[in-house]
Amino acid sequence: MSQPLVTLVTPVYNQAEFLAATIESVLAQDYPALEYLVIDDGSTDDSLAVARRYEAAHPGRLTVLTQANSGQAATLNRGWTLARGDVLAYLSSDDCLVPTAVSRMVQALQAAPQAAVAYCDFWLIDAHGRRLRESRTEAFDARRLCVDLVCQPGPGAFFRREVFDREGGWRADLRQVPDFEFWLRAAGQGGFVRVPELLAEYRIHEGSASFRVMPQARAEEIVRVMQAYWAARPAQPDAVRSLARAYSFAAKNHGQSGRVGDALKCLGQALRRRPSLALDLGVWRQVLVGLLRRSWYQWRASTRAA
Repeated sequence: MSQPLVTLVTPVYNQAEFLAATIESVLAQDYPALEYLVIDDGSTDDSLAVARRYEAAHPGRLTVLTQANSGQAATLNRGWTLARGDVLAYLSSDDCLVPTAVSRMVQALQAAPQAAVAYCDFWLIDAHGRRLRESRTEAFDARRLCVDLVCQPGPGAFFRREVFDREGGWRADLRQVPDFEFWLRAAGQGGFVRVPELLAEYRIHEGSASFRVMPQARAEEIVRVMQAYWAARPAQPDAVRSLARAYSFAAKNHGQSGRVGDALKCLGQALRRRPSLALDLGVWRQVLVGLLRRSWYQWRASTRAA
């Protein structure tokens, strides 16, 4: 088909402040064969009212559904199950797409028939929608994904319906890395193609993952995911390196949540598995960023507002 139907799903939970910008960015797409589902996941603020206003003002352009709070993964899976599209995607309720995003991602998938996923570069924006800096993604490398834990797809990633049909959606038991775990499985269905264009906007604000204080189990979720991944692939020499990286990410998460002792314990686990990480400045920078990130973005936002 020259224009396959694309289904885009936005799960919403208490994001009334940003939801209008998200919806408007989808309504502004230059790709006509677009099905848009907005699913309110039991919000207690005005998110559902915001979505309903757009549904009433733009009949046929978006469908709004509501449900009791079930979590982001379950909400997305419901949307993708209901989807009629041949190409699927999601857009968080505080992120945005540029007007050509859908058409460019469809073109990329059509130009690479063996690719399962297409992804793009994106902007980091603040709570007011002002662009902070560019985020340039890496070209796809399966080893970088599963060993170095570099998640190449970010906001603005699209995938073929067959990936969902064969692999299922996001794991509902995961809270911190369900997207990463999904891309690990999707990589088994084909390559990923990168579109080196800034086609999405990822919003940084006090309620986003960059600020969020995580419970201990959630901070170490990446470790459990990678332990299960390598348990299904025994005797792989890359497993030790991969698990060391997972523990270093857990250290960052603990640091971001203010648990310095847990951060040091996870860093110790990483170094025990791969002592050479002690000489890797990137690891130390990653842990330091975890400790300072919340304060840095709060300071950056306050200075820009001033």
